[in-house]
Amino acid sequence: MNAKAIHATLLDVLMDGRLVGRLAKDPHERGSIWFEYDPEWIKSGYALSPFPPFGLRPGAFKPLSPVFDGLHGVFNDALPDGWGLLLMDRALKSALDWDRHAIEPLDRLAYIGNRAMGALEFRPAMVRGETESAVSLEGLAESALLVQEGSAADVLAALYIHGGSPGGARPKVTVAIEKGTDNCMSGFGAIPENFDHWIVKFRARDADPPSMGRIELAYARMAQAAKVNMPPTRLVSVTVRGKREDFFAVQRFDRERNAKKHMVSIGGLLEASHRMPSMDYGDLLKATLMATKDAREVDKAFRLMVFNVLAHNKDDHVKNFAFVGSARGWAMTQAFDLTFSAGLSGQHTTSVSGEGLPRLEAIAKLAREMQIKDWRDTVAEVFAAVEMWETFATEQKVPKAIWSVYGKAMRAGNCFTELAKSPISKRGASSAA
Repeated sequence: MNAKAIHATLLDVLMDGRLVGRLAKDPHERGSIWFEYDPEWIKSGYALSPFPPFGLRPGAFKPLSPVFDGLHGVFNDALPDGWGLLLMDRALKSALDWDRHAIEPLDRLAYIGNRAMGALEFRPAMVRGETESAVSLEGLAESALLVQEGSAADVLAALYIHGGSPGGARPKVTVAIEKGTDNCMSGFGAIPENFDHWIVKFRARDADPPSMGRIELAYARMAQAAKVNMPPTRLVSVTVRGKREDFFAVQRFDRERNAKKHMVSIGGLLEASHRMPSMDYGDLLKATLMATKDAREVDKAFRLMVFNVLAHNKDDHVKNFAFVGSARGWAMTQAFDLTFSAGLSGQHTTSVSGEGLPRLEAIAKLAREMQIKDWRDTVAEVFAAVEMWETFATEQKVPKAIWSVYGKAMRAGNCFTELAKSPISKRGASSAA
């Protein structure tokens, strides 16, 4: 055990090399954390959230909710979930002999340092050894298996650096990939012009089929056909234990060349946990209008909602919707984490007009409330794309035993069943042809 290890009590929050403000642990109130903007940032920066609690003003303030162990939701978004958290816990246990319950939120931010998703950085960061710029996806995929099997000691150094920030339960890594190849390097420093930032998702050993990457790519292609705003996606082929596997990769929308973009999930903005149902799509659409002040962004959120409903993506929790912010304003990010999911008790995590198994009328009601123009055309376009699921799946060589089960589940959904008999569905036929 490292007897000199002490918990973080004060952290600087930076963006693009500038001091945004400071986070401090309350010495008198257990579990309370305060944030205060730096005076110079107040003069020339922008608010870290479009909502009033984070308005640019002097004075320290605590989060509105205790849901993130005393941490503000905007900063909690910088921390990993699932896979990344597992790696962090194991690394801190190995290095400092800290059990999970002893690790505090500011410790976790110090561990992340400058490796968070989005643009925020935290100092002083925990000192860690630097990684070589070259990265082997084969090695990282093998390491992901070893960690899941419990043989983590020899691979933590690689994985906690490359996989320590992305959220979600599935193993994943952030890397830079050379255009037109599978050549990788670390994405944490400056990258050459011929590289882009990507997230590569590996399989959860006990939960995902070998074709998981192809399934997710088929969903991405279907979402693109439905005119959902999507980032570039692809497969990367990796040899793991003598077998060739294709893993899903998505280009990062919080990076543009070597610049970082500030990003916050709707869960972070509203300080709501993704671990339980806590939102309706009506809340998402209203928050989108408040944040962006742009009806076109509301239309994007509405289209994504319709896709999730028709495509049986029921894991539509508050961390799976996000916004990117700058001095120019706020906008929804491109869509992410779109795949088949059964949801809790078979229902959508985010309800539609109060319905966990939405009918077409629930979508229509929300469209009327939010004054969504041409909502029937949107529904028809998405329906036409989702109707072609088998085509997208077979193009990506998803086994029939899988895509047929998914297709039956999609067609059994309340909204899908109604649309199949509705004149609305005919509207999308020409655009799908």
